Amino acid sequence: MKTKKITAAIAAAVLVIGTAAGAAAFPDVKSGDWYYDTVTAMTNKGLFAGIEENGTVYFKPENTMTHAEFIAVVDRILGLDTSEKGDTWWYGVYKAAVDAKLITGGEMSETDMDSDITRQEMAMIAVRAIEKRGETLSKQYADNVQASIPDNQKIDSYYRDFVLTAYENGILCGVDDLGTFDPDGTLTRAAAAAVLNRITEPSKRESRDFSQPPDPLHNYNPITIYEGQPRENRLAREGDIFVKADGTQVVLKIDELTGVLGYGQGVAPDVGIMDEVGQGVHITRSPLTANGTLTTGKYGLNSVGKNVSDSQYQVNVFTGEGHWDSEWAVISYYTRPRGYDGTEIGEVSADKNYFWDSMDWVLVSAHPEYADIFKVN
Repeated sequence: MKTKKITAAIAAAVLVIGTAAGAAAFPDVKSGDWYYDTVTAMTNKGLFAGIEENGTVYFKPENTMTHAEFIAVVDRILGLDTSEKGDTWWYGVYKAAVDAKLITGGEMSETDMDSDITRQEMAMIAVRAIEKRGETLSKQYADNVQASIPDNQKIDSYYRDFVLTAYENGILCGVDDLGTFDPDGTLTRAAAAAVLNRITEPSKRESRDFSQPPDPLHNYNPITIYEGQPRENRLAREGDIFVKADGTQVVLKIDELTGVLGYGQGVAPDVGIMDEVGQGVHITRSPLTANGTLTTGKYGLNSVGKNVSDSQYQVNVFTGEGHWDSEWAVISYYTRPRGYDGTEIGEVSADKNYFWDSMDWVLVSAHPEYADIFKVN
């Protein structure tokens, strides 16, 4: 949790009894800022106010919002009675939200109120708030919405329906151009003001057409990849299932040390991607093979953010593990044996990813042609 720089007393004044002012009154909100209109609208409605420091009232657009701060504004939008007194400034805010079934004590307890609220929690509260205002939200494109969110597998199942509804209705949107949701991330006060404004103003919601399934290359639902079989769709991603020739199934994951998809899992998930070979009318389609080069530019970036066009997909002859050359470079940086030398040319490291060439440890995957000299224990 990020440390708040305002006291509980100031927070109470800001979010419960603060005096509204136009955005122009805040020295840290300029007319050219993307959030200027939203902050103006929210403060003019009396739903957001500033934070006083040394006699000056700031908006603090980059501050994050706690559970209590976000719920306090939603309570205001719904006109809930927050006057009940307690030991904290937000007691009445929390009690009113629970009584109105905006949240439950099991979802958010009093001990959560001073911690930053997550994006998926905001989605739940925002959807409930809109429905409590009497609005019916569209929920007909859940599968298409889910397929359009790159990190949909990271959304907690408890919040999934709320997130998909919030996405479909433009209440929340992605943190980047890909539509990544970042369910455990937080919103700044500026971004939260935009979300809260969308609760009150349907015309301010994002407009996206989810009536059609996304292109296969942008399908973010898990897919099943069969060893050795060619396929037309996207590169492998975290959460995909790789089925080996013997029927063993491996759920692909991002390695914590290297950040490379599938490192240490002994699979080559992108072998079989269909490549476009040739130019003009002389284009042929063929699957990428182990240690082959992908020339097409249609597949975009690999797990370390490098474009895979004109890249080689190298496969370790001992482990069967495959990665793009730029991914192997990252793996090499983090995992190359350090602190000891090999005893003979061709000695293979314990993880079977490196061999000793008399002067240095070299990636096995980079030199499959030398497999016959490797010494495997």
